[in-house]
Amino acid sequence: MNEERMLKPALIGGVLLGILSSLPLINLFNCVCCAWVVGGGILAAYLYVKDSAVPVTLGRGVLLGLFTGVIGAIVNGLFWIPLFLIGRGLSQVRQALEQMPNVPPEALDRLRALSERGGIGVFFFAILFVFILVIYSIMAMLGGAIGVAIFEKRKPAAGPPDIQGYQPPQSPPPPPPEAT
Repeated sequence: MNEERMLKPALIGGVLLGILSSLPLINLFNCVCCAWVVGGGILAAYLYVKDSAVPVTLGRGVLLGLFTGVIGAIVNGLFWIPLFLIGRGLSQVRQALEQMPNVPPEALDRLRALSERGGIGVFFFAILFVFILVIYSIMAMLGGAIGVAIFEKRKPAAGPPDIQGYQPPQSPPPPPPEAT
């Protein structure tokens, strides 16, 4: 089995979880143990198990979940870019920084200068994206493992395949005892 067969289920699960995680109000369902992310991993595992000719292992489910989480984070990030560029995110970040009581005035001046040039927005978005990428990957891996455990009912073949006429290697005879 190769990873190319994982692409279609991972794309479907990842795009769905990325869109649902981006929509206002609907994205709040992620507050329940990253429900959309785990659900995307489970969906991808279901689609993969359904189309697989051989039993799917738990490791394959985890790898599929990783692919799904990365795709979902990218889709989520692509949905956030327009919202972030509108300025909604930047103004909230700047307001929150100005409300912090223990921030030295020099640091606030630097942060204001960065936000006026747009640098804080890009920095904040990059940090947020890395955080989401890690969380989505971990939680979708969990979803992929859960999905394989739920949907894979076939048992893997035990041991290596039987090869007709195979003889295990013989060990060499022991050396003769030394004459004294």
